[in-house]
Amino acid sequence: MIRKKWLLITALLSVPVFVQAQGEKAMPAVKDFVKAGSKAYKGMFNVYVQDGKYFVEVPDRLMERDILTSITIIRGSAQRKRNPNMRFGFAGDAVNDRVIRFRKAAGHRLEITTPVFTQATDSSNIYYKILKAGLLPAYLSFPVKAATDTSSLIDLTELLEADSDLLSLKGAKDELKLGSYEPEKSKVLGVSCFEGNIVFRTLKSYAEAPATSGDAPPGQPPAEKPVNNPTMWEVGASWFLLPEKPMRARLSDARVGYFATVLYNYDKNPQQVELAAIANRWRLEPKPEDVQKYLRGELVEPVKPIVFYVDRNMPAYLIPYVISGVNAWQRSFEKVGFKNAIIGKLAPTRAEDSLFSMEDARYSFISYKPSEMANAYGPEVVDPRSGEILSSHIAVFHNVLNLLQRWYFSMCAAVDTGAHNVPMQQDVIGKMMKNVITHEVGHTIGLRHDFAGSSTYSIDSIRKPEYVRAHGFGPSVMDYMRFNYVAQPEDGMQQDDLFPGVGVYDDFAIEWGYRYLPEYASTNAEAAYLKQWVSGKRKDPRMFYMDEGNLYDPRVQSEDVGDNSMKASRLGIQNLKRTMANLESWVNDKEQDYTQLRSMHRAVEGRYYNYMQHVMRNIGGAFNDQALRSENRLNFVAVGRAQQKEAVAYLKEFLLKEQPWLYPVGLKAKTGFDFYTDIAGPYEDLIGRLFSRYYFIDFNKKETGDSSYTTHEFFNELYAAIYGKVKDGKPVSEFDRFVQGAFVNSVLRHANNIAVPFDVSVQINQLLDAIAATTRAAAATNKHMLTAAHYRAIADLITIFKQGSREGMLK
Repeated sequence: MIRKKWLLITALLSVPVFVQAQGEKAMPAVKDFVKAGSKAYKGMFNVYVQDGKYFVEVPDRLMERDILTSITIIRGSAQRKRNPNMRFGFAGDAVNDRVIRFRKAAGHRLEITTPVFTQATDSSNIYYKILKAGLLPAYLSFPVKAATDTSSLIDLTELLEADSDLLSLKGAKDELKLGSYEPEKSKVLGVSCFEGNIVFRTLKSYAEAPATSGDAPPGQPPAEKPVNNPTMWEVGASWFLLPEKPMRARLSDARVGYFATVLYNYDKNPQQVELAAIANRWRLEPKPEDVQKYLRGELVEPVKPIVFYVDRNMPAYLIPYVISGVNAWQRSFEKVGFKNAIIGKLAPTRAEDSLFSMEDARYSFISYKPSEMANAYGPEVVDPRSGEILSSHIAVFHNVLNLLQRWYFSMCAAVDTGAHNVPMQQDVIGKMMKNVITHEVGHTIGLRHDFAGSSTYSIDSIRKPEYVRAHGFGPSVMDYMRFNYVAQPEDGMQQDDLFPGVGVYDDFAIEWGYRYLPEYASTNAEAAYLKQWVSGKRKDPRMFYMDEGNLYDPRVQSEDVGDNSMKASRLGIQNLKRTMANLESWVNDKEQDYTQLRSMHRAVEGRYYNYMQHVMRNIGGAFNDQALRSENRLNFVAVGRAQQKEAVAYLKEFLLKEQPWLYPVGLKAKTGFDFYTDIAGPYEDLIGRLFSRYYFIDFNKKETGDSSYTTHEFFNELYAAIYGKVKDGKPVSEFDRFVQGAFVNSVLRHANNIAVPFDVSVQINQLLDAIAATTRAAAATNKHMLTAAHYRAIADLITIFKQGSREGMLK
């Protein structure tokens, strides 16, 4: 009885009605209110433009329906100087979205509310119904100007002319560094109405914005005067009617990398409310007439395929590669039972399709940005009720082409002559662009980075052309593998063998996210099946996934390949040496000013530093997992002693010893090389990172009891490598002076730090004592003046630190 009464009350509350109070003036009819000759746009809402005002007719059937408002920049603002670190600000950028609802209110008013979504499953319990019936505060309120039996007319002009996040750039004000809104310079441009959505177009003007600390170079205060110039933007706001019945949510599994929308789950545990992540994915379903074919294993087309339209401003030679990058995912969807599930195509012209516009939330778009930023990104517009991806605007910045060429040159010039001479041939650049698009599309269909993937392929296997052609050199294009840098000239690799592609993990992830499973009656039942399915699939190590934010596991790294960082980085160094030996002949400086030569040298330097960081993660590393109890796996296993020793040996050879091949004398003279610009900063960072690995070694000991490799042994190895030759009486090189000084500075930063465990702090102080004693003794006997002064300075620095005075220097 109580349940029936509650449902009745809920039903009554949901009925949108206006009651005419006695004595009130009658509400005019819409047909009488709208003047003859007014412009009328028919669609989801009817819009009437008269006397410079925009009147919107909201039908009763859309009251309390969820509407997604999505903001897109149609034309970016011309600016004197654009901050190259600003990602947004170009045509095609989707910058903000929000869900709203219309409802009727007392006093002949319509209100806009912003609903709160909490429930992650398709529950029908009484508690969920109570939550749904909770009152939402009004976000905006409008007087009704006219009505029909089934609709209400409101004046939206003030909202269109204002700086509202439903219609303007207000929701991205900080990212775009906008000043105060200038309504007198802004105006409404027009509207387009469709059956399921409406697009408002406006011109928005913003004043000059004050400088902030983020506008100044690092370490410098912002300018006193404003530096962010006035801006004007053409903005499209698409109000898109969400499905009345949301797509069934698919509960996330941490062992498969999907972006997620976090809601609550009131059903899983009857004793408490739990957070639940639901995977973001497109609604791919077979047509009703094809469901049985699909279930029999036949390929069918989905009701609504995923279509990406390519910006016509994209350089013409790149467009086929961009389309190919989108279509590269078709094979994964075919393995899930869908053909033509994802399609890339050139955006239609106005003559080809007068209704198409990139700001319309119905369309996904790949735009090309004239920006200094060397990047690309692929965001999602998501239905927050279900995780359904509705559209996406992928951005490709012009300077990413330069970055790609630098990467390919530094990784593959020793193997592929096509990597020589920048700018490279268009077919090479096109292949790089295809890979970028495939990766970014992966994000837009829900997939997160899979930085652990490449670690499941052995170094030996990815040097074999036949293996790479059959399996790739990693299981996922969502890994930052970039290119196959371990391949050697003698391996016989072709150019295509050096590029990554959609792999076996990607197929697995797409199957998890997009397999249509109508046989399960609820979200929870489906989740239980999928959890067991994932456990079975993970018996193949290539399906291993770990969140990219993991700081412990050496398998979870970007820019690396293969199952052994030391072996891979050693092969990488061999190729860098070959490249440096031929650098001047392989780089074509058309401008004759060494600009390109210096740029490619910098690319090689960057790759060298990258290899050092890959190896460091093995010292004190730990293998993590997110295994279920039923999988019978350990979730934290310390990296073994042999692997850590291998990493330390590598770094002693390639980091703590000078690498003259990387900085040849002739090249330094031509490119304006400077030791403290080119070596000091990066090396100091690397040495600091190396010393800090003691924290992870100590943590592993406390976490697992594994003391096979200790902080004491680690410190001794570093001491021997850096100061082992101090007593030989020979002059010390500029490089070794720097390394010794940088190491001492790093140790001092950790000494007597209360955050350092006491027993480790004691060892750090013992290390300082040993360095001070060794260098002071060497300073007294070394006959080379500069070397003796250097050793004395190190010893004095430690003494000052220890005593807090210059007393030790006077003894």
